[in-house]
Amino acid sequence: MSPRKSTAFALVALLLVASARAEKIRSHFDSDSAGRPPGFFDVLVWGPPGEAEWKVLADFNPPSTPNKLIQTLASRPAGSIAVALRRNYSFQDGEVSSAIRKGAGLAGITLRATGEKDFLVLFLDVASGDARLWSYRAGKATELAHGSAEISQEWGKLAITATGPQISAQWNDKPLLKGTDPHPVAGRVGLATMGPGAVSFDEFVFEAAPRP
Repeated sequence: MSPRKSTAFALVALLLVASARAEKIRSHFDSDSAGRPPGFFDVLVWGPPGEAEWKVLADFNPPSTPNKLIQTLASRPAGSIAVALRRNYSFQDGEVSSAIRKGAGLAGITLRATGEKDFLVLFLDVASGDARLWSYRAGKATELAHGSAEISQEWGKLAITATGPQISAQWNDKPLLKGTDPHPVAGRVGLATMGPGAVSFDEFVFEAAPRP
């Protein structure tokens, strides 16, 4: 093989490796303006109608100082889901995590979201530690798994790993639950709250599995 062809082959190989390599996306909210909605996110309400208000605010000691993200409205209808979806990324298999502050309400992560009636969501009761993984298909909710987390620190880390139909979650690096998604599809990923309660997030990170 000539030197020119060898160089071209190496460049093509590098491009193929780069296209297959996973990209880790991190939102720490510290570059956002305090008092405003988070940049690079779409904020929506799914299910029963209700108001929601997402703001970036300074906090005393979040995992990534100085800011956190909070859904500020404490009085929301039961079953109404407020979501903040990261723009411009599709996610099916991989890992996603967020720091969540203890308090009152349901806080969690949504993934594989293709619309307001089709998504997965894991909600954690940030007071009791009750955790439930739900699948919404055509607007119908099905519980896929449940578990219990120890809410002992001011902040904890909720992490989800999705591999085909297999979904597993950890709280502070300890096993939380395992479930099976019967219809794994690529979709959007983001943060979610449901019903009443103002809940706080920080250090939202996700990394899609490398494409073959």
